[in-house]
Amino acid sequence: MITVEERAAILKVIGSKHIKKIQAYLIQNKILTPNKKYYSKTVISYILSGERENEIIENAIFAFAHQRMLEQEKQQELRDLLVSKQKL
Repeated sequence: MITVEERAAILKVIGSKHIKKIQAYLIQNKILTPNKKYYSKTVISYILSGERENEIIENAIFAFAHQRMLEQEKQQELRDLLVSKQKL
């Protein structure tokens, strides 16, 4: 189950429209319900808020947040590199 602290960290990394982004990640990675349907935004919201428990979705949310964090770090490195080149 996702805790309040974990949720805050996830939201900080993913940013606005987080439910829509998580749903797109689940669809892209073909993570489906046992009935082979896409997870609804409502279900994702319940899981993210800690109201429901679903290990598969929770793990996918953490994987997505980690992926976004790595992307953000890479972007920051590129920005820092550009700034350092301008100072030379």
